[in-house]
Amino acid sequence: MYCNKCGSYIPSKRTVCSNCGAPVPDPNAPAPVVEPEPEKRSNGIALAGLIMGILTIVLCWLPGIPFITGLLGLIFSIAGLAKKNARSKGAAAAGLILSILGGALSVFALFAITIPGVTKYLAAAEEAKSSYASAMGVVWRNWIG
Repeated sequence: MYCNKCGSYIPSKRTVCSNCGAPVPDPNAPAPVVEPEPEKRSNGIALAGLIMGILTIVLCWLPGIPFITGLLGLIFSIAGLAKKNARSKGAAAAGLILSILGGALSVFALFAITIPGVTKYLAAAEEAKSSYASAMGVVWRNWIG
């Protein structure tokens, strides 16, 4: 028998190598069983969460759509983070962050677009109401008059 470490000859019934001192394995001992590590599966749900988060950011200026994509992004990202033995946990975390950020941006965009528009509409409606009232007053005075 030869040493596994240094390669020198070891006479039988020796327990250590006389050259390097390495232990000699017992030839009658069973070989150690090495269990393969479970293969990590692809995490498609996390990728879907990331895509929905990106869509939420990109479409944050549209009314309604970012709320749907943001909600789906949150659901997919949380499911991707909860999945065991899966890769792409970073994609799931990024999808979660982007979905939350996109939702906040869409709320801000909604108020930034809606409030000035409503204010302008109310001012125009008040002006139209006053001009209508004055026009009707002229018509009424001319009719009675």
